[in-house]
Amino acid sequence: MTIFEIKKFLQIELRKYYDKSESDKIISIFIEDTFSVNRTKQLAYPETNLEISKNDLEKTVSELQKYKPIQYITGKSYFLDFELIVDSGVLIPRPETEELAEHIIRKNKHRKGLKILDIGTGSGCIAIALKKYLPDSEVFALDVSAESLNIAKRNFAKHNLNIKTIQADILKTDTIDKQLRFDIIVSNPPYVCVSEKQLMHSNVLDYEPFTALFVPDENPLIFYSHISKFAIQHLLPNGVLYFEINEKFGNEMLTLLDISGFSENKIIKDINNKDRFTESSK
Repeated sequence: MTIFEIKKFLQIELRKYYDKSESDKIISIFIEDTFSVNRTKQLAYPETNLEISKNDLEKTVSELQKYKPIQYITGKSYFLDFELIVDSGVLIPRPETEELAEHIIRKNKHRKGLKILDIGTGSGCIAIALKKYLPDSEVFALDVSAESLNIAKRNFAKHNLNIKTIQADILKTDTIDKQLRFDIIVSNPPYVCVSEKQLMHSNVLDYEPFTALFVPDENPLIFYSHISKFAIQHLLPNGVLYFEINEKFGNEMLTLLDISGFSENKIIKDINNKDRFTESSK
């Protein structure tokens, strides 16, 4: 089938499920990630023949009609300028998290020999970004999930990066080596309140890991509280703690960080002018 024929077939099959803009984006990603034909070439050479069976194409359609994210269908996602392996055991990296990684890199690009810990690493996207762009750093990636760490390790190997992994529950910090010390600790922990589920699309709710997204309404800062207590003990002098946060809890986060013993706590807004990150010095 040609690129044009594949696109036409998918557009017809998906038109009842997605608006045209979203459908076109999904189709473009599918062709690029499956056949390594970028969007420019798709437009320039629509008569190019691609090897795919009708059965495989119909299987893809079936999954998309159930709102399965295209990243889980192709097994690929992207973060900054690199490709990641993903499956339903890890979250699909978000643009906001790219902003967090870029901020940390920008703030620390002149520092050498940093020791960095990424808590709740998931696919390993933050850990990889920091190791790639702060190459003199020693980076550790922690997650409670063996499944997530397996994906992260595959991504570390894919990019030929030496990143150490720790399987541990950050809500039970006494299980983590008390001797470890870091210059930077960063985390994008679960922060979506269960009551916010109704605002989310089924492609997120039905496929992405619940425990990596949601926190109880009655204790929405549970991970931040535990990580802050851990960080105040495991950061070196002048160490810095970075968080991605729920935009609703900016003021509450500043209070929590102050109570935990951090100084110079500040909120950083994302590209949409929402309270999205915190930066705290020990």
